[in-house]
Amino acid sequence: MSQYFYYEGNTQKGPVDFQELIKNITPETDIWTEGMEKWTKAKNVPEVFEALNLNMTNTQSEIIPPQPNNYNNSNYSREKNYQVPPDFQTLLVWAVISNFLCCNITGIVGIIMTLRSEIEWAKGNYEQSRKKYKDAKTWIIVGAVLGLLAMITYVVVVGFFNALPHLR
Repeated sequence: MSQYFYYEGNTQKGPVDFQELIKNITPETDIWTEGMEKWTKAKNVPEVFEALNLNMTNTQSEIIPPQPNNYNNSNYSREKNYQVPPDFQTLLVWAVISNFLCCNITGIVGIIMTLRSEIEWAKGNYEQSRKKYKDAKTWIIVGAVLGLLAMITYVVVVGFFNALPHLR
């Protein structure tokens, strides 16, 4: 009979038999047993996932609460150096504001670059996403500066021409 190990929060539990394992885990729990190359989510092990679904349908009144995962814990991944990046902060709002209030061309480019950055982030290409993020930020700032300069120029020119009749 196979003996299983699993993580409950940051604590490794086990060895336990299959029935005890199913009682104490969720599909997101990391598990390991002899024959597995590395720790794996329970939902990725077919027989465990099937037993979990059967257990949940048989005990409808008993809901197994999700277990907290500390992904920044060095024990999370034993095989690779895994770090979860911080949440993505979008520039889309600033790009749209730049587009409407300042300069359409740079605003549109800023929107496109922001969306490309978000797509790369969603794919997991964090370095590429950061580069596109910086490009988008540059386009948005350029648009805001050009818009501000255009507004100042407009005010100066209109003020000058309005003052002309009074100079005569």
